[in-house]
Amino acid sequence: MTRSRYHEFNAPSGWNAMLPARRPRPAITGAHKAKYAIVGAGYTGVAAARRLIELDPRAEVILVDASTVGEGSSGRNSGFTRPIELPIELTAANAGKVGKVGRFNQEGFAYLHGIIEAHGIDCGLTRAGVIRGAATELGEGRLRASHAVLQEMGQESTLLRRADMEDRVGTAYYRCGLYVPESYLLQPAALIRGLADSLPAGVALYERSLVRKLARREKWHLELDGASVLADHVILATNAYIKQFGYLLDRLVATYTYAAITEPMGPADSARIGSMPAWGILPAHRMGTTCRRVGRDRLLVRSLASYEGELSPAAVREGLMKKYLARWPHLSHVGLEHVWGGATAFTMNGSPWWGRLDDGLYASGGCNGAGITKGTLLGKRLAELITGHGDHAALAEAFGRASWIAPEPFRTIGYKVISRKELKRAGAEA
Repeated sequence: MTRSRYHEFNAPSGWNAMLPARRPRPAITGAHKAKYAIVGAGYTGVAAARRLIELDPRAEVILVDASTVGEGSSGRNSGFTRPIELPIELTAANAGKVGKVGRFNQEGFAYLHGIIEAHGIDCGLTRAGVIRGAATELGEGRLRASHAVLQEMGQESTLLRRADMEDRVGTAYYRCGLYVPESYLLQPAALIRGLADSLPAGVALYERSLVRKLARREKWHLELDGASVLADHVILATNAYIKQFGYLLDRLVATYTYAAITEPMGPADSARIGSMPAWGILPAHRMGTTCRRVGRDRLLVRSLASYEGELSPAAVREGLMKKYLARWPHLSHVGLEHVWGGATAFTMNGSPWWGRLDDGLYASGGCNGAGITKGTLLGKRLAELITGHGDHAALAEAFGRASWIAPEPFRTIGYKVISRKELKRAGAEA
């Protein structure tokens, strides 16, 4: 038997706060039986639930989430998604894997886009492209190398000069940029709300329902506050929190990252955040800062990281304000309205953990900060694996599997050493 806990975030999601209030589904009570039980109503969990009903229409699916939809990690990211996931350093050596993984990401994106279209989910999905922004000589070298590889792969991309960057995003902070048009921006809390609220009738969704214990008897027994679920099959779709159930302890690391959205700007200031009506900047270093335009009159800055727990709210606000003002010093009079943190799961080798943990027990975790399309794909594929549909060998080969991570205290020591080293290398990208 394994016991779990759930981390309550220090601040509400800014994305969720900007939406109209939503009434959460009730918490689960009483004793239940189901063919399938899913823990976690993020992108992976809702995709798995939807696909299970598509493949097994008469089955009962119970989906529980410890938080409320929109306030979990799925509603706390930067809102970037793309059919082809590009690594920070794209080289001839890893281009082959990018192509293999891209085939499956396209499947996940097509499935997600189909749901958005079918149910009219208003999440601001916009094909704005993505800009890799470089503020250092090292970063510029990476972007130029990536541009050459993309051309060899037949993928459209454009190198941007400093002046181009200043025109498009309203800051001269970046030496150059690499624009890739096949990428999308969206409002993540609106998306996960829409996905959850449009689930088919065969899925019973319960919010504010923390699974306290998970045990295998003849079937899987889930114990919650004032409730229990007996299920033939269980999916753990809680990413970093899979570890709270005692699984993948040597495969996943929980990392907290932070974001802020500015106050709305007046017309004069809005005119100074770039000529592009929608844009997003990803950094040229993994410890770098992500930025994007939110609507016509706000900016988002995402930066900072901490290991297995959140930084203090004051430290987060101060740190994000510095990142914001370094890039847009002319907007120092525009404050940060929403500041929050979110958790994601990283793996040592960048590959997720996906598949069967035990008889009737399955999991997907380790999105490595790219969870919207990948989470949707892997949730869909878990449902197909459980119901015996499809061949998943090619997917497993393309993504690989999360490698072993050293135990404590070596893990914490290693994280701190590597983080300091990478932050130094990142320089102005951070």
